[in-house]
This record gives sequence, structure tokens and C-alpha cells, in this order.
Amino acid sequence: MASVQSMQYRQLAAEGTVLQAGTDTPVAIRIRKTGTETATSVTVTTATNIVLVGSTTTDTVTFATYTDYGMVVDRINSTGRWEAKILDGLRSKASASTLLDGAITAGTDVNGVVVWDVLQDTSAALQIAVCLSGKRDFDAPSERRVHIKQVVYSVNMGTAAADSFQIFIRKGKTETKVFGDLSVDTTATTYNFALGFGQISGKDGDEFIVLVKDAATLANDTGNYVRVVGEIE
Repeated sequence: MASVQSMQYRQLAAEGTVLQAGTDTPVAIRIRKTGTETATSVTVTTATNIVLVGSTTTDTVTFATYTDYGMVVDRINSTGRWEAKILDGLRSKASASTLLDGAITAGTDVNGVVVWDVLQDTSAALQIAVCLSGKRDFDAPSERRVHIKQVVYSVNMGTAAADSFQIFIRKGKTETKVFGDLSVDTTATTYNFALGFGQISGKDGDEFIVLVKDAATLANDTGNYVRVVGEIE
């Protein structure tokens, strides 16, 4: 059990954070190169595969075999040459046709690690998701806790429906829905969990996935957004 002193230190060191995703911007999968060879390219063919090319090897992850995000990430991690993690999405989300097509330009996370972010095609996935996590970036401490204080969204969907605004908690490879509510079409909608002392809290290493979905259509609207206000300690 953590000491009172260590708990007080974590509270004092807590950081507020705001994350937002919109049309075609959720980072479904974040990838980095491991091993000794040099990375060359990461390319998605939206209905077919992800191809990861190093200076001496090529790894092809086909969506016909690895049918959801969880399976894709597990396969990438099994290569020993690349490392991947799921961010703005669920492990159970179908991989074929939900990831943006094309070669990915490498970037860096906040820890300076070179990464390739596989973005989600939100109109094909029929959802916009945001992951609140203490380990979005590689080499982050795994024991950090996250708290959701507020969610605001406006999404141009086909039909508002019950249980189409959802919050999941991810513990390792297990994802469990902890909140669901009626969605609202193209109207800024706020859930203020921090009113008073309210918040939704995870345990060490847990992640939250907040998503707005539709059963049939979700427009490529420039005004779409899902915003999560939280705290990481």
C-alpha cells in the first residue's frame, strides 16, 4: 500500500491535460522502431495491410489475418523489430478499411522517440475516440494514474442513439465499458465530472478511451471534435 507521503507527492506532481481528436485525427496505433536496423517506411493500404520496412527486413501485417487493432498490435510487437501500442481506439475495432491509407510521415512523441502514427478514418470507423493515458508516449512511467474531469464533444453523426457516447477503461489487453449515454448530433455536449469533487479515476497504468459513435454514418465534418480534460498523476 502506498504511504501517505507518496500519495501526497503524486497529487502535488499531478499534471492537467487536454486531448482532442476530430475528423481523421485519432491515433489508432502508434509505432516505433526497435532493434539494430534502420527504419525505412511504414505504409498502410487501408483495406489490405500495414507494411513496415527496415533496412534489411520487411514485415507485412495483413488485415485479413489480423482482423482487429489488438491483433495488429500484437503481431507488430511479436516481430522484435517494431513496437506498437493502441491509443485512440479499442482493441476490438476492425482493422480493414478503418485506418487511413498511405505512407506515414515519421514524427516524435514528447519524449523525443521517433514514431509513426497510424490514424483512423473516422467516417469508415463510424467513431471518434480519444485515449487519456499516462503512457501515450513511449518510455513513459507505467504506474501513472489518470482521471477524467470533463468531456466535451460535437460530432456530425447520422442518428443520435442510446449508448453511443461511451467511456471504456483499458487494463492491459482488457477493455471494459464504464459509462454509456445517449449521443447528441452536431451539438456541443458537455459532461462535467469535476463538478464539486467528481471525476472518473483509474488505477495505476489504466487508460480511458472516450468515444462517440454511430451505427451507419459519420460525416467528414471539419467541426467534429471529442475533447477530454483530465489529470495525470
